[in-house]
Amino acid sequence: MAVDLPDVIDRYFRAINDRDLDAFVACFADTASVADEDRLYDGRASIRAWRQKTMDAYSYTAEPVRVTPEAGDSYLALTRVSGDFPGSPIELRYRFTLRDNLIGALDIRP
Repeated sequence: MAVDLPDVIDRYFRAINDRDLDAFVACFADTASVADEDRLYDGRASIRAWRQKTMDAYSYTAEPVRVTPEAGDSYLALTRVSGDFPGSPIELRYRFTLRDNLIGALDIRP
């Protein structure tokens, strides 16, 4: 990736682009949560199901354009998402909160 990212965030985007579900889920803490499209997914099993459903519906890549460190172990990644979904490509904001070198929380918004 062209942007300097914390290791787990780099692995997260690589897993998306490689369509590697196991590597994707391994980026998250056991008690992680993801907020996406006005829904909340709690825990690895829920996050896995959310990602699997997304992979079944669309093929896309996500490339961070800019990453800004925030307070604590939080990072805001402005990300270009391109694929076979309506409105592609789009830019989304991924707000990562890291915990013990894993993703503890992720919030995805336009």
